Amino acid sequence: MPGSDPDMTAEASLPATLELECRDVHVRLTGAAGQVDILRGVDLQIGRGEFVSILGASGTGKTTLLRVLGGLTPVSGGDYHLGGRPVSGPPEGAVTVFQDYANSLLPWRTVAHNVALGIESRLPAAEVRERVDGALEMVGLGESAGEYPSRLSGGMQQRVQIARALAMRPSVLLMDEPFGALDAMTKAGLQDQLQAVQAATGTTIVFVTHDVEEAVYLSDRIVVLSGRPACVGLTLDVPLARPRDQIGTKEDAGYLDLRHRTYAALGHGVPR
Repeated sequence: MPGSDPDMTAEASLPATLELECRDVHVRLTGAAGQVDILRGVDLQIGRGEFVSILGASGTGKTTLLRVLGGLTPVSGGDYHLGGRPVSGPPEGAVTVFQDYANSLLPWRTVAHNVALGIESRLPAAEVRERVDGALEMVGLGESAGEYPSRLSGGMQQRVQIARALAMRPSVLLMDEPFGALDAMTKAGLQDQLQAVQAATGTTIVFVTHDVEEAVYLSDRIVVLSGRPACVGLTLDVPLARPRDQIGTKEDAGYLDLRHRTYAALGHGVPR
């Protein structure tokens, strides 16, 4: 496969129970210059309850791969399965959280009504209230249910978007650079909140990011896309103890080594 290194891709173990699987996935999109191959020969296995971060240089197809996993972009070749079933459109049980939290919330709806948006038309009112209340408590916004998005900080607005996804009780949460537009302190707080949410729910999380430190800190496994068209150039286990914390974990020798190896895979520095 273009851009892959057999020695590096062998560094990660295969998940015991598969949640998502891509086999030789190709994606060809049509742009102003005609058809362009974005992904070619992507093989990816993600286990149930796993936290996997996807990294790569700008333009390598990270968001395209996430859209494939969410059933928003069809594959041009190969196979994609979620829960053992082939995917041909947005699959039941997979929810995507995007970076643009401000435009994802309806300004005329309260926080609670925004969180209810994905479930209010298909569940009894009592169950909707229970799920909304539970999701808001999980992201630390239990006291903000009656507020409107405009009165919230950027970090709180992103928590609302995450709560809306959690209220749908997905088996898979797909996140496209969800903290990329936030300041460092807000980002760190949301990283820790997301860790707690996953520990409480067991949700499988696929997380696209440009931030190497963020990927190592949060993940069970890191996947680096490389080449044009892109394929999987590196998969790397992250066997750091949980729960993790912003000071102790980031001073750990294992964290620093994984950070170095991931930067090297992205073409920064010299591999050891």
